[in-house]
Amino acid sequence: MRRIDKEINDIQSIELILQEADHCVIALSENNSPYLVPMNFGFKDNILYLHSSPEGKKIEILKVNNKVSFGVQIKTGIVKNKNACNWGMKYMSVIGEGYACFIEDNDKKVEALNIIMSKYSDNKSNTFEYSKTALNSVSLIKVEVNQLKGKISGYK
Repeated sequence: MRRIDKEINDIQSIELILQEADHCVIALSENNSPYLVPMNFGFKDNILYLHSSPEGKKIEILKVNNKVSFGVQIKTGIVKNKNACNWGMKYMSVIGEGYACFIEDNDKKVEALNIIMSKYSDNKSNTFEYSKTALNSVSLIKVEVNQLKGKISGYK
């Protein structure tokens, strides 16, 4: 990171940003061509969980190239200044990368869905019910994160 003064090194602070963010954007690559997708997600124990339709461009890309980058931002805002060159942004962000795999086992799918659902739901018990039909009609993607960085700007 170029701006070490803006780096967030504390994993608990990084995890709080990931918990507060309402979506992440994942970056994939197909034949050296980038592809970005905004997604709902869950994060626990250094693993990013994503759910998806079992069909579509991102699924096809992941089957060939499972390298994933992702990013989230929270508390964003424009910082104005009389001098146009001194405008900026305030934000808290996290970026990461890792390798994705598909979760096939229904018990593991339930665990992943519970992590995602507990992020967005008022139910923090981490227990939800899913029909077999629902489990069979969704793809769950597990990204084992091997790099995670946080950055803050405009906040003290």
